[in-house]
Amino acid sequence: MVPDSVARFSRFGVAAVLLLIVELIPSLVMAQNPPSTPVSKQAAPARDPNTIGIVGGGPEEDALRFVNEIAKVIASGQETGPKGELALRVLPFVGRGGVHDVRDVLSLPGVDMTITPELMLTRLQESKELGDLKSRLVYITKLFNEEFHVIARQDIRQVSDLADKPVNLGGYGSSVEDIARDLFRALGVKVSEVHLGHDEALEEMRQGRVAATAFLAAKPAAMVERLIGDSGFHLIPIPVAADATLYLPTTLRHEDYPKLIPTGERVETVAVGTVLIAYNWPEKSSRYRLLGTFVDAFFSRFSEFQAPSRHPKWQEVNLAATLPRWKRFQPAERWLQSSQARRPGTAATGSVSQSDTSSKMAPEGRDAETERLFEEFLHWREQRGRR
Repeated sequence: MVPDSVARFSRFGVAAVLLLIVELIPSLVMAQNPPSTPVSKQAAPARDPNTIGIVGGGPEEDALRFVNEIAKVIASGQETGPKGELALRVLPFVGRGGVHDVRDVLSLPGVDMTITPELMLTRLQESKELGDLKSRLVYITKLFNEEFHVIARQDIRQVSDLADKPVNLGGYGSSVEDIARDLFRALGVKVSEVHLGHDEALEEMRQGRVAATAFLAAKPAAMVERLIGDSGFHLIPIPVAADATLYLPTTLRHEDYPKLIPTGERVETVAVGTVLIAYNWPEKSSRYRLLGTFVDAFFSRFSEFQAPSRHPKWQEVNLAATLPRWKRFQPAERWLQSSQARRPGTAATGSVSQSDTSSKMAPEGRDAETERLFEEFLHWREQRGRR
């Protein structure tokens, strides 16, 4: 006969083994699925069900400023509950930028949104590196352009001078790495890639071991002047290659970087559009409803993002602009249609027309420089069409 103490131990041992097996099953399943394999994301059991997460690039990137400004504007003016809780809280996350942030939206339970270049989104969809993104992601709105910057030593005067020289492209999988590779290839300039943080890259440039460092940022980017400082480094022009059809030609001006660009001078470069994307939560889920609450607050209070204390890039945003071949989050589409319907003389049927709503959603008129750049772009596109 088995003593009671032994029997109790045996029962405890069996239970412990069963519990261990249950705990290991998810790990075993994940081991059978590589990171690139599409898996369904589960909502995290959040302590605060009114919190929505947005990841905003690496710690050295200016993209974090936009994420923080979103969080601040949404939080301001809200009435708090008895314990100080907010009806809607946006929680910023520091990410790694590029493909890493898109992967975070697809896989991390607490991350619902990110800001990413349209070009990155398109290429990830084409490569299927992260699966079929069109079924797993939606976009909320197109945002602003980010400019391609190249900081170089004084002996580097033009992009062709970088041939066969070490050039920093930021972290592996970053947006700037992908875009820099594409631009250098289109320009026929083969560089020796290095992958460093911005501060480390600048130190390597001072030591003569790196020729230049590239990054993608919305001008004016505070880190540009911080990084260059009194080093004697400068911004070099980036021409538009003949087959680089996905880039918008633009310029960096003295007004953008008064310490780096002399009055009246400009530095040619290119820009790429950005977009606010979100995970495609099931329509009846609590995360879907919370994302809808965010959209209503973000769109309704968008004029607050255009205050002088905010980044001037918010002035470029047209909430009604569409992203071809991608699905907009339905509450965002409905909000825009409702806004259109409230305007006299408009109908609320069909998809939102960018031209019909731009006067309400976009800033009240462009400045002269924006108009000039737009005219230059139209002329450039017309000339290319004649070739």
